[in-house]
Amino acid sequence: MCRFAMQLLAASYAKRWASYKTMENELKKYLSELDAEGDQLIQVGKILLENYGITEFTIFCIAILNRTINLNRGYISLLNEENYIAAAPLVRMNLDSLLRLFASTQSEFDYERFANEVRNGKKIADIYDSNKKKKLRDSELVERLKKIKGFSWVKDGYSIGSGFVHFSHQHVYSAMKIQGQKFSGGIRKNDEFVPVKEKVAGAYYMTQCSKGIRVFIGDWIDHVKKGQLPNK
Repeated sequence: MCRFAMQLLAASYAKRWASYKTMENELKKYLSELDAEGDQLIQVGKILLENYGITEFTIFCIAILNRTINLNRGYISLLNEENYIAAAPLVRMNLDSLLRLFASTQSEFDYERFANEVRNGKKIADIYDSNKKKKLRDSELVERLKKIKGFSWVKDGYSIGSGFVHFSHQHVYSAMKIQGQKFSGGIRKNDEFVPVKEKVAGAYYMTQCSKGIRVFIGDWIDHVKKGQLPNK
């Protein structure tokens, strides 16, 4: 190999390495942010119980917060164990909690009645919106939520999360590297074929879901303080 070609190869490798390190740092940043969500979620729960006690809706919110903090922990632990394949579906599960909480603001019922219906086994997908025209299915909730400022990411997060819940091409490319007719990979206890950028995206969506849940519960608390809860 001529010297010029070797220089080009070295430059290309250096560029790829710099890009990889940048993404690794980005991942560390988001995982740190996701970990910090834990204390903030617990604080929201304390405010709920100390100020509003046990009601149907505070029970509903505590269950949402408990699920969220533990899904966040699971995502971090699984990534540290190089198991993104198991971590990725948690994105969809975290978004599910956000959608269910958002549904309480769109429901035909008031907050307490909504939470009671859910606690007694009614599927949210069978509950109508406040106009009693559309059922609050996931697709409907995603379309509504993405229109709210700060939640435009929801549709992409829903698609990415769902792609790892159901077997898809994402699982194929998580198991091997395919270049033309060449295949390398197989069955192994790691996620070496998952690009770091996918892990970054997952961490980003997990964090956004967690923050969104705090936003909606915070909004409910503010409305209660001001006596502005809507009568549906």
